[in-house]
Amino acid sequence: MHTKETKDKRSEHLYFPLKQLNTSESIFENADKGILKAKYKSIMAPIIGKQLAVNTYYQNDLIAVANTRITIKLLKIFDTYKINFKINKNDVTDEQRDHALDFAMTQIIQNKRTFLNTIRKQNIPVMQDSVHHFITQTISNSTIKVFKQHHETLNGYLDFASSAITSEKKYIATAAALKKVIENEKRIFKLQNNQTGETIEHIVKTALISLLLAQELDDFQEDHYKTLSIICLGHDGGKALIPEEVIYKKGRLTQLENDIMKSHVLLSYILSSGNQTNLNYEAFVMALHHIKEDKQSPQSYSIAEDTHTSFYQYLTTEAQTKLNQIYYSTKNYYRVISIADTFEAISAERVYKKASSIGKTLEIMISCNKDSVCFYPPYLSAFIRLILQTFLPQNMIFKIDADLMNTYYTADKLTAAEEKFYKKNHRGIIAKTCSSLNQSLQCVIYNYHTKNVERKLSIPPMFFLRHKYFK
Repeated sequence: MHTKETKDKRSEHLYFPLKQLNTSESIFENADKGILKAKYKSIMAPIIGKQLAVNTYYQNDLIAVANTRITIKLLKIFDTYKINFKINKNDVTDEQRDHALDFAMTQIIQNKRTFLNTIRKQNIPVMQDSVHHFITQTISNSTIKVFKQHHETLNGYLDFASSAITSEKKYIATAAALKKVIENEKRIFKLQNNQTGETIEHIVKTALISLLLAQELDDFQEDHYKTLSIICLGHDGGKALIPEEVIYKKGRLTQLENDIMKSHVLLSYILSSGNQTNLNYEAFVMALHHIKEDKQSPQSYSIAEDTHTSFYQYLTTEAQTKLNQIYYSTKNYYRVISIADTFEAISAERVYKKASSIGKTLEIMISCNKDSVCFYPPYLSAFIRLILQTFLPQNMIFKIDADLMNTYYTADKLTAAEEKFYKKNHRGIIAKTCSSLNQSLQCVIYNYHTKNVERKLSIPPMFFLRHKYFK
């Protein structure tokens, strides 16, 4: 392994490509005691205490954010999973980070003014009609087979929200922003007229998941669903004002780029409030959907004053007062959207990553939620129950595949011919489903032709979910 020096306009980095090492090779002589091998000590010892240059991930799971100090403990994680990482050659101070973000926000706010000035009164009806048509088409195309029994009800709420955002005066800027997103993604991804870009697809699917979860909770009643739908459809409108080189970047974001991306919550609020002139409830909640249960977690950000990254200072005095008045009442909404938004984002394919399976997505969310840092536990438990009931329902029939044979039939010592015969002539059925990932599905394996029961198995739900995708 050789370190590489990289340079860009903002800072100088050192790059550590641990993926070049064999999986059995380690940079440690004794990992438990934190003793480095002699040939790596001269490389690794000097970087202890230095800062990571970019957010660092492993299989879409955030390991450490940019500017985290390198420790032996962190090096052990990088070594175990062979994670490539970059460090800053020189420390980045809080003052430097704040200055860089302030400068970037000044540019973004100026772009916001320019964007609002381009909205011409005479063009508004045509713009609203085109956005309404596109979102309606996306809602229709986003039919999710496993939720088909809910589609008529769900689509009714989403159609209502789409009509509201594309007709009510207070949402003119949000509709214009969605139109900008649609046009940008058609151009960038070379989409056909009937194709939907990733942002609008994300917005609609997040709304669908949010509504499904809300219907599982006692905290939501019938009259709340329309409000929730409007919030969901407008929650990412602010992304229209994020620079394209950031929002559509194929690689991992730097700390500054990540902070710029976070500002979309502020922009969604500004757009949906008519540049802070209409202080409606929905506009505020659109800007709160990234609040984590531990509000001081680095992943928590919003327009609220008490989050780790806060854009509260950009609100007018009147808006700050109104937000403080309604803040507590927004919790149910932003807690639901946070779960739905995260699940859809991780399980979907993006320009910078592949889609994760449902199982992997839940593993990441549960790992993130140790000590209830990210999500409200009762809502997350209800969401997991919803996923299990939907994707692994009672009486679901499944085929006997190589994975199942290798896991549950090794003691039988079947020949290749016997395995082939078994797979062809047998099926499994979920006799009893489960309500949490800590439980097991009670399954029956039977002969497909005679219907005779061959054996009974207790199978963890993750066995199936790690091969299922949310489409």
